[in-house]
Amino acid sequence: MKQIAPEEKPAFVLITETERALSALAQIPQEAMVGLDTETYWDNAANRSHVSLVQIAPPTGPPVLVFDVLSIEIEALRPLIESPTVRMAAHNARFDEGMLIGAGLRPVSFIDTLRLAREALRLPSYSLAGVVAHLFGIEMDKSFQKSNWRRRPLSSAQLQYAALDAYITLHVYEELQRILEEQGRLTHALRIATLRPAAPRDETAEPRKRRQPPPPLRPLTEEEKQTLLRLKKWRLEKSFAERKPAYMICQDRTLEQMAIDRPETLEALLSIYGLGASRIERYGQELLHALAEASKPKENDSV
Repeated sequence: MKQIAPEEKPAFVLITETERALSALAQIPQEAMVGLDTETYWDNAANRSHVSLVQIAPPTGPPVLVFDVLSIEIEALRPLIESPTVRMAAHNARFDEGMLIGAGLRPVSFIDTLRLAREALRLPSYSLAGVVAHLFGIEMDKSFQKSNWRRRPLSSAQLQYAALDAYITLHVYEELQRILEEQGRLTHALRIATLRPAAPRDETAEPRKRRQPPPPLRPLTEEEKQTLLRLKKWRLEKSFAERKPAYMICQDRTLEQMAIDRPETLEALLSIYGLGASRIERYGQELLHALAEASKPKENDSV
């Protein structure tokens, strides 16, 4: 098992010039696995999130490359992000993929360590912090996750936090790969965890077949069952207020996964079954508030 010291802080390089970005990316091997993470900020005027940083942890180790997307031309990242041979490990990769697509790029080689962790481990939470705590015994400080990533200059603590996420995600991938190889399930797990590139919509194409239902979640604990009951109460009240069926607010599976995973941010909601960008925009803040309230100890719970 890879050993990572709890106090380990990988070296990083902040890149704010396009020419320097091109030079740094040219050093990454044409066939490699890198760790990737993004930091984003919410733009109230545009009513959407934007990429602030893109962090790349090279296979050769630190320094982690931290690209300031507000300073460099995003085109500099295209050869790496759209490379079919450089694979990118990211936790909850759908979120990073969506943010990069929104910035005009088209990722093609993402592997989601969150999905790998679900295949390899049995945990109460599959957040990056939860997986890292299980694999390496490290408690990650996620307090900077909600900090202001739009301001400049960013603090050294923010940059160190950003670099660590990409660095440790690469090591999470390597450790999960080892575990799944021992279980004889790596090929199957990689098939599940590898994201298919988003394709341009073809208006002339035949309608897609209905998706197969997702695999069942693990049984809920008693505490999670109580949380689920409170979330269903919120959903029922919401359905009455909007005069629509409860399933149109969100499905049972969605609430069950929320009770298990306990997401804390809008970005984390993207990993929850049944929650796409439009639903998160409509109900995301209310869902997070409802979950926070549902997670508080209460007496005499009732639906």
